[in-house]
Amino acid sequence: MEELKRLEELTEMDEKHRLVGAICGAVPSLERMHDVLSKERLNGQVPEVIRNQFNVARNMALYTYYFYALAPEVNLKTYTLIEHALKLKTKPEKHMMLARLLRAALRNGWISDAGFRHIDNPSQDNEWCKAMLKSIPELRNSQAHGSSMLIGDCIDHISICADFINQLFPDDKSGQ
Repeated sequence: MEELKRLEELTEMDEKHRLVGAICGAVPSLERMHDVLSKERLNGQVPEVIRNQFNVARNMALYTYYFYALAPEVNLKTYTLIEHALKLKTKPEKHMMLARLLRAALRNGWISDAGFRHIDNPSQDNEWCKAMLKSIPELRNSQAHGSSMLIGDCIDHISICADFINQLFPDDKSGQ
C-alpha cells in the first residue's frame, strides 16, 4: 500500500525501482533519465499550450525516480496531450471523441508508422497506427476511470507522445 513518504525520503530513489531492477536487471539512474527526457523535444510549430504541458509530462516522468507510482499518471498525461493536440489540429465544429480524432489523423495522413522512432520497419499500411485507434482510447480510459495497474515505463510514452505530436505539427512548410 502506498503511504506518504517521510520528509527525509523525498529525495531518495523509490525502492520499487530496486525491486523491479532485480527482476529486469536494470535500476534507473536519475542522470540517465534526465538525459533521455531532455532529448525529447517538440517541433517549433507545436502550439505553446501543448509544448508547456509536454514539459509538465517530462518533469512528471523525471519525478518517477522518486515516486514510482507517478508513472501511470505520466502515461495518462501523454494520452490527454495527444487528444488535446488532435483537437487543435482538427479544429472540430462539435465535440469529437478521442477515437474519432485518431481516425481523422490517420485518414488525413497526419500520422504514419514511419513517424515513430521506435518502429524499426514501419508498415506502409500503418499497422501500428491502426492499432493505436483502439489502444490509446482504451489505455486512456483505463487510467482516467480508475486502475490499480502500476506501469513503470513512462519514458517510452513520452517518446511516442512527442513523435505523435511532431507529426501533427511538422516543422516543414508542407502544409500538413
